[in-house]
Amino acid sequence: MKKIGKLYGIGVGPGDPELLTLKAVRILREADVVAIPKSKEESDSIALSIVKGAVDLSSKETLELMFPMTKDKEVLRKAREEAALSITERLKAGKDVACITLGDPMFYSTFSYLIPLVRERLPKVGIEIVPGISSVMASAALTVTPLTEADERIAVIPATYESEKLKDILRDFDTVVLMKVNRVFDKILGLLEELGLKENAVFIERCGGKNQRVVNSLDSLKGEKLDYLSMVIVKRGS
Repeated sequence: MKKIGKLYGIGVGPGDPELLTLKAVRILREADVVAIPKSKEESDSIALSIVKGAVDLSSKETLELMFPMTKDKEVLRKAREEAALSITERLKAGKDVACITLGDPMFYSTFSYLIPLVRERLPKVGIEIVPGISSVMASAALTVTPLTEADERIAVIPATYESEKLKDILRDFDTVVLMKVNRVFDKILGLLEELGLKENAVFIERCGGKNQRVVNSLDSLKGEKLDYLSMVIVKRGS
C-alpha cells in the first residue's frame, strides 16, 4: 500500500514573520504541499504573506482552501467538506500537507474544523499541530498588559455575544479579551462606558503586521470602519 502523507496544522502567529517558531519554519520547508485557508473576500492570504517572509515557497505546491465569511451553516459545511477533500487527495498520494493558519491552529481557527473531516476519510492519518503565538498573547505583549496575575481570571470571547451576557462577563472577570470587535465596536464602547471600564480598555488592530495600531482612547474610534483583525483588552483595576 502507498504511504499516506502526514497533515500538519501550522500556527504562523499574528503577523510578524519573526514570530514563526523554528519548528514551523522547518516543517514548511520539508512539506510537499502548503495549504492556505483564505476567505473569498481576501485578495491575498495574510497567513501566506507571513510565511513568505521566512520561507521560500517557490518550489512548493500551494493549495488554496476557500472559506466564505458567512454564518450560513450549510455554506460553511460545504466549503469545509471541499477543503477536506482537497487535502485528503494529496495525503492519499503520499504527500505531507502543512496547513497554515493565523495565530494558533487550536484557537479560533478554521483548521480545527478540518481535523474530523479529514479523519473521516483517512482514519489512520497522522496529524501534528505546531502551535503558534496567538493574537491575544501578541497584543498583550505589544501593549505591555499582563493578562493575569496571582488568582485573577481571564475570559476570551467573541464580542458578538448578547449585551447582557457581555455585561455579566465584564463584571465577573478580571481581564476580558473581546475578539471580532470590528462590526460591534460602538456597542462595546457603550457597554464599557456604562460599566465604568472605558478607561481600562485598549484597542489593538492587526497586531504584528505592518499596519498594526494601538488605541488607548476608544472614543476616537467611534463610527470608524475597523479591520476584521482587531480586538479590545479590558483589564479591571488597571
